[in-house]
Amino acid sequence: MRILTLIENTRDSRKLQVEHGLSFFVELNGKNVLIDTGASDKFMRNAEKLQVFLDAPKLSQETPLEACVVSHNHADHIGGLEALLKARPDLKVYASKHVRGNYYRKVGPFNVVICWNRNFLNKHSQNFVLFEKFQQVCEGFYVMGCEVHNEHYVRRDRRLLMKEYGKHMTRFVPDDFKHEIFAVIFPSADENGRVGRKEREKGCVVISSCSHSGIVNILETVKQTWPDSPILGVIGGFHMQDVPGVNDSFIKRVAGELMRLSDGCVYTCHCTGEKAYERLKSYMGDQIQTLRTGEELTF
Repeated sequence: MRILTLIENTRDSRKLQVEHGLSFFVELNGKNVLIDTGASDKFMRNAEKLQVFLDAPKLSQETPLEACVVSHNHADHIGGLEALLKARPDLKVYASKHVRGNYYRKVGPFNVVICWNRNFLNKHSQNFVLFEKFQQVCEGFYVMGCEVHNEHYVRRDRRLLMKEYGKHMTRFVPDDFKHEIFAVIFPSADENGRVGRKEREKGCVVISSCSHSGIVNILETVKQTWPDSPILGVIGGFHMQDVPGVNDSFIKRVAGELMRLSDGCVYTCHCTGEKAYERLKSYMGDQIQTLRTGEELTF
């Protein structure tokens, strides 16, 4: 399995563009899947420079893009989806059914929309595969929502809101992140490309773009679902940057659980933030690394 970072806040090469956004390209057993599309179409420009062709099959690429996964309905993860669907109008997009909600960020006295509107979903309804809790994207590639909710390992960002519709009134409430999903990928397959129990027991890789539900809770959900599968790698943002309550005590607690739950390295990026990363590294050492635009991982 190969994971290529198409866009992130930082970069490996000045030839590549960056933004506050995230997009991963995953090659798995002859299938190609995209996770998120950054904040704009910059990820597509980076993809071309990295010799990844997202628009259609080309002579230099044997397999076309199979599907796109939307981790949650925030602009820095779905901003490039319109451009992608324009290039690939047949592409399947996997997302939680809760992406139909309306999501905002509080900026001063204003609640600013940070999601696509419902017209977008209606316009592209034939592309979307919306699910409740669990979905297979392809053999060995699953997406799911967090099912463990231990507040000890979460720091809520109260600037992130959703619109709640009541019988007589509408109001803004804290985002419950039911629309957030993460990927669990099993790199091993048999000679027929199937992933059975023996292959799952060899281990999985977890990709969680922002981990608003708490990266520890997410990994506990994975362990609860596949108790016999070691976690070979953890990849994504941990939403620790400029979030109240993310102090040294909290980071130390999360670091301890990451080391306990993960059998491999942790690669963090995007919304973790440099300060939080440095504190995590002070506890985890080489078990945690950063991941930048243009860098790739293999499992």
